Amino acid sequence: MAVNRKKKILTIVIIGAVCIFTSACSKIGNIGQFSKENGESNERPQRLQEDRLHSLGETALLAAPTKQNPQLKGAEYTVHTAALYENPEAAGIDTSQILTGGDTHYDFETGEPTEPDVSKAAFFLCDVTIKNIRLEYMNITALSLVCLLEGSEELKMVGYPAYFSKPEEVEDSTDYYNFNLPADKSIDAKVGWWVDLEECRKENLYLMFNYGGDKEYQEYWKLDL
Repeated sequence: MAVNRKKKILTIVIIGAVCIFTSACSKIGNIGQFSKENGESNERPQRLQEDRLHSLGETALLAAPTKQNPQLKGAEYTVHTAALYENPEAAGIDTSQILTGGDTHYDFETGEPTEPDVSKAAFFLCDVTIKNIRLEYMNITALSLVCLLEGSEELKMVGYPAYFSKPEEVEDSTDYYNFNLPADKSIDAKVGWWVDLEECRKENLYLMFNYGGDKEYQEYWKLDL
C-alpha cells in the first residue's frame, strides 16, 4: 500500500507544482497538502514560525492558493485535544486498526521511512474537526506531526499517521488517508501517530500544515503535552 500511495502522491506533487503557475490550481486544491505527502526528504530546512502558532481549540486555515488568488483557503482544521499514551490500547484503540509500516516513522537524519519499534514507541492521539471549504481532494496527511530538534530550530516530520478514524460516510476505498468530504461539510476525526520519545521529547512535538512547502502556507499547533 505504501508504494502505491507514494506513486500516486508523487504524481499529485508534480501536478500541484505546475498548476501554481496556471489557473488549473483551482481544480487541484491545496499545494501545501501535496508538497510533502510523498515523505521524501526536503533540502530546505523546516523551521517553526512562532507567529503562526495556534493553541489547542483554535482553528487554522489550510491554504489552497491559485495564480489568480494566492490567499484562497481550502479547509479549516480545529485541533481540540492532544495526548500521549503508552500504547494504542491505553488510548482505547484496537491494535488491529493501527498501521505499523515504515511510512509511519521517519529517520530524522536521512528522512527515509523506517519501521517503528512499536514495543517502545508511545502513541500520540488528537481529536480534530475538519471543514472542507473548497477542496476536491481531501487527505489527512495535510496534517503532520513534527519534532523540533534539540539544540536546533529545525523541524522534522515524525511520520505518516498510524491511525485515522473518521465517519463511515466519508471513507475512500482508494487510500487509507483519503476521505470524501463535500464542500461546506464538517467531520470529527481522531488521528494518531507512533512517537519514539527517545528521539523526540514530548515538549518538542507540534502539529502543522504544509511540511516541506512554502512557509507562508504553514500553520502550527502547540500541543501542551
